[in-house]
Amino acid sequence: MDRQPPTRPAYELPDTRTLTEAVDQALNGNRTAHEQLGRAMLVVTAAAVRDILTGHQPGAPFDAARLELTEGEDYSLFPTGRYWTADGTERTFTGHVGETDAGNALHDLSGWTAYLDDNIRDVWRPLCEEEADRDGRPVWSLDLQRAASLTLDPPGPAAPDAVPGPMVEVTVCANEHDEYPALVDPADQRDGFVRPWFDLATVRIIAADTQAEAARYGHGYVNTVHVLDGTVDDRPEAVVLEIGWMYLHGTKRQQSVQAIWPNEDGRYAIGGHFDWCWYVLDDNGFPQIPFRPDAG
Repeated sequence: MDRQPPTRPAYELPDTRTLTEAVDQALNGNRTAHEQLGRAMLVVTAAAVRDILTGHQPGAPFDAARLELTEGEDYSLFPTGRYWTADGTERTFTGHVGETDAGNALHDLSGWTAYLDDNIRDVWRPLCEEEADRDGRPVWSLDLQRAASLTLDPPGPAAPDAVPGPMVEVTVCANEHDEYPALVDPADQRDGFVRPWFDLATVRIIAADTQAEAARYGHGYVNTVHVLDGTVDDRPEAVVLEIGWMYLHGTKRQQSVQAIWPNEDGRYAIGGHFDWCWYVLDDNGFPQIPFRPDAG
């Protein structure tokens, strides 16, 4: 059978620019919606823990700093009924309110935490510390204070990668154990989290720490930083990359590898504001969220 060449296109499409803009807008809108959902569910989770421990009396005192969550087969999070106080004491809802009330409370709380799934892992993961696995499932402890501090307003656009304004020397942390010197602009905060600027020597330490953490916990849970060294025209050059391994097989694949360029002072902004949830430590090592340089 002779094959006749087509005389016209089988169907019409928008021009490439229009299509590209539509895709970018849709993906950005989807990302914003997922981020807003994650923020809202984190705040609601913190509120639900308060309600369980106070009998739905918002003004009553209570002591809960971290909540244990386990990851189900569908990658969503569920409360186990265990929590920790500010001084690290481990307690259970059952021991506090009784078995019947605790069971009902956990059922209701699970309805909220189930929204904290793999689709918004990049929202809840920075607020969680990984615990020892249980029955082959990942276990996390959620920082309730940081969850409660999130605003419910839709997130605004990320601050541009420009040279910041007046900056101060601080020590920052994003995971409760690794601390790094940095410069921050006190006015450049988001929900109390800062955007630190690191010198290259500190970036190399962050790179080593993140790669070691990924080797320990798995690349799907940790963004790693890499410093590639080379020579161009007899001049040493360094390229800093951040790899979000969890994005490699999803719609954010194009965003999974990011080159981070230095500002005019040779400093690098690793992790932005909310992405890594960097916070400033005071002289006693306690978080300052938000950061107020003039605070005692």
